Amino acid sequence: MPTDRDTSFKFGGIAFIVGGALFLTHDLLELTAGSPPPTGTEILLWVTTNRLTLSVINEVLFFACIALVPAVAALYRSLADSPAKALVATGCGILAVVVPIIGVLLIIHGRLVYPVFGLRIRDPAVAEFAVAVFFGGIHAVDLLLAGATLVLSLAMRRSAFGTRTVALGFATTAGNIVASYPYLIGPIVLVACRLLFVAWLVVIGVKLLSVREQSGELSEAG
Repeated sequence: MPTDRDTSFKFGGIAFIVGGALFLTHDLLELTAGSPPPTGTEILLWVTTNRLTLSVINEVLFFACIALVPAVAALYRSLADSPAKALVATGCGILAVVVPIIGVLLIIHGRLVYPVFGLRIRDPAVAEFAVAVFFGGIHAVDLLLAGATLVLSLAMRRSAFGTRTVALGFATTAGNIVASYPYLIGPIVLVACRLLFVAWLVVIGVKLLSVREQSGELSEAG
């Protein structure tokens, strides 16, 4: 009979996979919308042209962020007995911190596309500020994710997540660092780097779903 621990792992695994799918959707939509232009007037035109896409980006990233909550809880529980407890707590803690940061950034991003009592950003200077804060915040989020994947990969070295998962985690760390500078690398490289994070989320989710129902431990397979 499945235990509460098994159910937690399975729910967390599904959350990781759903989160990965949502982050992938966000990345592809962001590629479609393109990068924001450099001036406020052009930003307002860019928003008008891509309003539907930017609106969906906002919603998708919100739910991707929410999916991280049960996912991180399950990941922490799966590694709680690891000898690297400090690394596990640090990595999961960083991921937990990312959730409210993204939430606040989405509130700012939403003011570009969603009216509140009929109010929407219309001033070019305010548009520049909103875009600068949002993408500056995403830069910080990418660096935090790099730290989280690095620390968690180090913690997983002696776990049942396997060496390939650890290797993917290290690659994801490098990808997150590169992705934090989108204005230097271009959209194609940006998406390629973020696909590593999507792959990491999905692989972790699949591993959590492979938990043995009776033992509550991760399967060694893979």
